[in-house]
Amino acid sequence: MLQGWSWGLLLGNLPGHMGEKLSEQQISDDPAGRRSHAAGESNDVEHLIEELRRRTAELEEANRELRRVSHYRSLFLGRMSHELRTPLTSILGFTEILLDQELLTEAQRRFCQKIQDSGLQLQSSLDQLVDLSRIEASRTEIFLHEFSLREAVRDSCTAIARLAHKRRVKVDYDLSPELSTVVSDKGRLRQILYSFLAWCVSRSAAEQRVSMQVSIAGKTHLSFRLEDEGPSIADPAKSFDPDDRTGSRELPNLDELGVIIGRRLLDMLGGTVTLENREGGGARVLIDLPVRPAKEQ
Repeated sequence: MLQGWSWGLLLGNLPGHMGEKLSEQQISDDPAGRRSHAAGESNDVEHLIEELRRRTAELEEANRELRRVSHYRSLFLGRMSHELRTPLTSILGFTEILLDQELLTEAQRRFCQKIQDSGLQLQSSLDQLVDLSRIEASRTEIFLHEFSLREAVRDSCTAIARLAHKRRVKVDYDLSPELSTVVSDKGRLRQILYSFLAWCVSRSAAEQRVSMQVSIAGKTHLSFRLEDEGPSIADPAKSFDPDDRTGSRELPNLDELGVIIGRRLLDMLGGTVTLENREGGGARVLIDLPVRPAKEQ
């Protein structure tokens, strides 16, 4: 009896399992089912491709709009600079004439000196704005030629002497006897050195010292070492990027903007710059620049 019941139970359940297996096999072997599944996958792929095309078109339009905005900004800065330079040149010229007069009282001379200093600062700001705009628009031109490095360094230190004297900061430099000529952009190199020297001077208090040492590293690279005695820097890695001032309303001042431009000009000349704190206080700027461009070596 038990044996008959077991076989009956097995035989009773067998057709049901066979029916399920047959049903699954029929579905998988059905050509219409396969076509329907393939059509669904094809529609999904086409939808993804269409979405990708739409997103690509949106990005291209956004890039075109950014280029237009950058172009209009460059035009505006160029025209604004031209419109401001014309009266500013006259102001500086007449101020220079007045300062050459011996009949000025002490107060009048002090007022004229203030006008001249403010005019020169405005002129420097305009130059930096135009330079930054050209760099961002990839329109900055580099003119490579051979020149005396000693002369370029002396010119930069002479140019910074006025600012250093005003702040009563001592500036000195030491040149390696091996220095001779380099192949680079002399004007841009002087601008870079002036920017970093001005930044060091602006951080220094009266009677403090700013020094610069220039030497050759491995006969292929120039090494510039600038040091000041100002306060330590909270985060040296973020000093070259104004976008890192997240959550702060403080904007880069004139000297900080010059450092940012100097760093970008160094990139164009194939150089690098590192900013670090000194152990005894102050900051250190390490600039590495090839003696000749890569294509010249």
